[in-house]
Amino acid sequence: MTMKKTVMKNKVDLNLKSYAGAGNRFIIADNRKGGISDYKNTVLEMTSEDSEKFYDGVIFVEDSDIADFHMNYFNRDGTGNALCGNGLRCTMRYLLDNKISGKKIILLEAVGKIYKGILNDDGRISVQFYLPAKIRLNFSLKVNFDEWWQMLNMSFVDVGSPHIVIFIDDIKSPEVKSLDDIKIIEWGRNVRMHKDLMPEGANVNFVKIEPGENSVLSIRSYERGVEGETLSCGTGALSAAVAAYFVKKIKPPFRFNTRSGSVLEVNFKVVEGKIRDFTLTGEAAQLKI
Repeated sequence: MTMKKTVMKNKVDLNLKSYAGAGNRFIIADNRKGGISDYKNTVLEMTSEDSEKFYDGVIFVEDSDIADFHMNYFNRDGTGNALCGNGLRCTMRYLLDNKISGKKIILLEAVGKIYKGILNDDGRISVQFYLPAKIRLNFSLKVNFDEWWQMLNMSFVDVGSPHIVIFIDDIKSPEVKSLDDIKIIEWGRNVRMHKDLMPEGANVNFVKIEPGENSVLSIRSYERGVEGETLSCGTGALSAAVAAYFVKKIKPPFRFNTRSGSVLEVNFKVVEGKIRDFTLTGEAAQLKI
């Protein structure tokens, strides 16, 4: 039996649903019975190029020994062991919509850690994150954009997923005034595959600081595993907020305009130079599959 037939045969048991979190699109499956064990091939089938809709990844909801549920996330290329901020919110919405849980606070296991999801009174969902595992601020790499070689300032932030953050006002060749000027596929891949970031590589976020004093930023993200642009990236927004605070001296809370048109909010406190109460807030909703 082909994987496609296997997936369709188990569709009822898996309770397959489609969800979007600020533009990130996921297929979510209830795998608490353990019906799926060949994750990679299942994900590749579900997100195949001939699918009617584009999905960034697949989430398997599973039992957990350390939390209420396990969010087992896989990128669309079948790679796993990944953290997805928007995916955590969508997982909580899936649990609530399908009456798998009725709690307003749900503990979700992901990449071996426990993340607290909180249903807000306005219907949005907040997720509390751990301190970044690694931060390297304002260093330079030699990159090639439009045949222009330059030493470009950037920051590296790992919030469970590694991210490069580039503020577009630091790009000098060619001069960039708008995020629309970013050749996201070419430039994102050039940085994501940079030899100094290998072997893991990193997700790449281009950020524009909007005028005013209200901590509004706009962001475009190139994601590993998808190997292209996504309409939003939760861990990318978290990483960009950290870089904006330490490098650009912008204070939280932050509001990120994503390519989907949705807004992601990032908030935290800094106590004695360390980040505390690190949260990501945004919408999550079911789509028609």
